[in-house]
Amino acid sequence: MSSEDHPLPSSWRALARTLRLGWSASPGLIAVAFATTVGAALPDVLIAVALAWLTDAVISGAGVEMVVAAVVLGVLAALSWLLRVVSERADRRFADRTAVFMEAHVVRLQSGIPSLEHHERPAYVDRAQLLRDHADTLSEVYQYLFQAVGAVLRLGLTTALLMTIHPLLGLLCLFAVPTALVSHWRGGSEHALEERVGHHERLARHFFLLGTKASPGRELRVSRARERVREGRHRAWAVRHRIMSRARWVTAVWQAAALTVFAGAFVGSLVWVSLGTGSAAQVVLLLTAGSRLAQYIGNILGQVHFLRTIWLEGGRRLLWLEELAAAAERRSVTPAPDRVGAGITLEQVSFRYPGTDRRVLDEVSLHLPAGAVVAVVGENGAGKSTLVKLLTKMYEPDTGRILVDGRPLAEIPADAWRTRLSGAFQDFARFEYPLRLSIGLGDLPRAEEEGAVERAVERADARILVERLRQGLDTQLGNTWAQGVELSEGQWQKVALARGYMRDHPLLLLLDEPASALDAETEHLLFERYAERARALRGRDHITLLVSHRFSTVRMADLIVVLDGARVIEQGAHDDLMRLDGRYAELYGIQARAYRVRNAGE
Repeated sequence: MSSEDHPLPSSWRALARTLRLGWSASPGLIAVAFATTVGAALPDVLIAVALAWLTDAVISGAGVEMVVAAVVLGVLAALSWLLRVVSERADRRFADRTAVFMEAHVVRLQSGIPSLEHHERPAYVDRAQLLRDHADTLSEVYQYLFQAVGAVLRLGLTTALLMTIHPLLGLLCLFAVPTALVSHWRGGSEHALEERVGHHERLARHFFLLGTKASPGRELRVSRARERVREGRHRAWAVRHRIMSRARWVTAVWQAAALTVFAGAFVGSLVWVSLGTGSAAQVVLLLTAGSRLAQYIGNILGQVHFLRTIWLEGGRRLLWLEELAAAAERRSVTPAPDRVGAGITLEQVSFRYPGTDRRVLDEVSLHLPAGAVVAVVGENGAGKSTLVKLLTKMYEPDTGRILVDGRPLAEIPADAWRTRLSGAFQDFARFEYPLRLSIGLGDLPRAEEEGAVERAVERADARILVERLRQGLDTQLGNTWAQGVELSEGQWQKVALARGYMRDHPLLLLLDEPASALDAETEHLLFERYAERARALRGRDHITLLVSHRFSTVRMADLIVVLDGARVIEQGAHDDLMRLDGRYAELYGIQARAYRVRNAGE
């Protein structure tokens, strides 16, 4: 698929969706914010009238009118201030509440999409990154929309006041049209360019995390590569800044030219009224209202610019993510099976990752029989982990299909299918919770069950790990937390293994390089124990899939599948493959000899 398969929705649809979400977060605060923000327009505009009235009273020497005008001016100023304070506080409370609501909504959408495509396709990653960066600004859409409405109301009332001096002064608004058009064009062009150079920003942030996180810190210091990382971040930001700066200078020149047109018209109007038959009160009204006219136009342009930012960087991407999630849900139509009778079959399955041309799996045909322990072996990059991703519906095959007892896996809802799976993965997560919960997340409804967690620990042979921790299963993981404990890579992997064993009777148990942080002998012993447990569940239609790049550790499997060059080149039991004397036998012998030499050297 190309990035055009899911284009960004229109700005107006995105704005409407953002407004609906904001309304659902806090309708009461929206009503208060609207009344105070828009209501403040009337006293703001009438202040110019009161000043003109006060000027006329001073010149004519009318004492009573002078006092009344001063009192009215004070009341209007106080009312304007009060409405502005209430409006700001309502906006702030609404923004805080809605920011949490919007960010939670974005998290739900991203984590709810069944596939990993939006995490790995470059075009999608750029959009998702910008959406995460601007998720909090979505909460401010009502605030800026109300301010824009208030500014438009102020502009209309101010223009009407100016026309009381002379009808031609209403034409001042026409001279603001170029400014509005340029501002609209400027915001759109800059933000479109910002999306196109988003990969430079992501690269700079990647270098920033490398330089500030503890995990790569040791290697950077030993290899003395810290300066290289700093230079990489600087270059990435410099490239982005150079491209964006050039565009901003061009748009700024056009913006300045448009503002110059309006400023010239306003100064000319002021000279015309001053030298003509205008009274002192009219001159004051023009000065006050005219200066505010420029301010109101500036406010409108600022609100429009910000709203356009929300549409392009927030609202449109939010709606795009919602539609992407909805489309993913619509693909699945049949319920997940309760059992596997015959097994899982791959028919001519091919797959390549988004944005690449190389096939990671190429016309793979394979049958995983029910009740069997199946091992998938191959050198790094052979497609082993990709096969696991397809079986867990993280991706759909480009061609071919996967069948579960003859039913297409593509038609089974991802969430329902995954409740029937369990396992541990090569790129496992490090959940910095108390150990009990970090393991219990493998079966969330039973995460607090003492017996379930204990059984998972036993299945993963992680009892020694638990006993070595001072607080056992109640130990806080992660040394950045109070009384937290940092685990080694192998210990973290043991926790991930235990988490993968939380479900008692999964239809498919996937162990993708579950002991990659351990030595070959330990991995071999662990795989033997896994195979024994799997065979004990043979009558439960249980399929166990072991993935490893170590050929010498999977000989106990009922079926060994050898992947090489994105294809299945051999399959069978260990003894059968050794008699075949093909690729498996060759690599098995090489790794076995290397292991014997290493042990002899020790």
